Amino acid sequence: MAVAASPLVQGKGLLDLLRETVPPQEQALELYGRLLAINELATSMNGAKDTDQLHSSLAACFREWMPQESVCLCVRNGASYQRWRLSGPADLVRDDVFPLETGVTGIVLSSGTPLWLPEAHDVAGWLRSDGSQQGSAVILPVTVLGRVYGALELISGRPGRFDELEYHLGLLVAAHLSSSLENVVTRQELAMANDQLRDHDLRLTQLNEQLQQLAHTDDLTGLFNKRRLLEQLDAEIARARRYGEIMSCLMLDLDDFKLVNDRYGHPSGDEVLRQVGQLLRRSLRVTDFVARYGGEEFTVLLPRTDSAGACRTAEKLRLKFKQQAFTIAAGEVSITVSIGIACCTKFDRLDSQQVILQADSALYRAKRAGRDRVSFSEVSEPEAPSVNILAIG
Repeated sequence: MAVAASPLVQGKGLLDLLRETVPPQEQALELYGRLLAINELATSMNGAKDTDQLHSSLAACFREWMPQESVCLCVRNGASYQRWRLSGPADLVRDDVFPLETGVTGIVLSSGTPLWLPEAHDVAGWLRSDGSQQGSAVILPVTVLGRVYGALELISGRPGRFDELEYHLGLLVAAHLSSSLENVVTRQELAMANDQLRDHDLRLTQLNEQLQQLAHTDDLTGLFNKRRLLEQLDAEIARARRYGEIMSCLMLDLDDFKLVNDRYGHPSGDEVLRQVGQLLRRSLRVTDFVARYGGEEFTVLLPRTDSAGACRTAEKLRLKFKQQAFTIAAGEVSITVSIGIACCTKFDRLDSQQVILQADSALYRAKRAGRDRVSFSEVSEPEAPSVNILAIG
């Protein structure tokens, strides 16, 4: 296999080559035509959005430039490479995947050094269907971001088909292809990085939401916890103060719940509390807010609800508890509930702690009065928010 030396390496340029190979009257036109074709190809490749468009641009160019020769883009993939046909007869070169050490193309892919073979014999890696193994070839490396991406492979079954001028014009095409591939790969890598960043941000948002939910949720009942309750209560008070609205707060306590734990054990007590949470969720409006205050105490916020509405809601809950049988491992248990109500119509001097204190005070009045009942809070100071006082049961 003979590899010809390049006159460009010896200091000659394209015009020198043209003077040696083309009659003088045709030199300028020949060079202009070829460079114009390469410029149009470069423009087309620079506008490509992906490798498929690059392949299409190359194929269109070489089908016109070298319709009788085989032109392939060989793409390296680890320890192998694959040919992608751009033009030429199908019987000249096999489209297949080859080990990297196969033929002179493998040498170019491994070394990154271009090869011009004016007359080549026994060149592994390309084969005519008639079994002959001779001809000529130009194999030019294509690099992307400093790495050998592939090789532009020009193969002819005729010895001496590719002259020195075509070899160097091929180098120019390979350089434009390398530049265009870098643009495509850079855009693809940037798009991939942006997708990964969006996925990361989405995952981080989801994790933050999960952490927020865990920080605000009672593990046992699935209801909101005391911390979240106080945040919501502050927000409801601010809204009510701004718009002059009414808000009610219920404090619920399971009557004699200690007996359930003492008689059936704490796991059974936990199961009752879980079922209490389910009962409260399905018994209240979507706009109502329910939380586990602690132990066997629960809190319900009723936005835009006056004393009459709060009384109806509390009494409905009391009756549901009275009628509900809670299932545990030992069978069924019945639990009654005592409820304290704070109904507030003025918020000039009110904060969340005062609302809770008033509802809790009403709750203990219900407890002292015999349990299984509803009670409103008492307010003695004239400047305090107006609170209705009523005992039911």
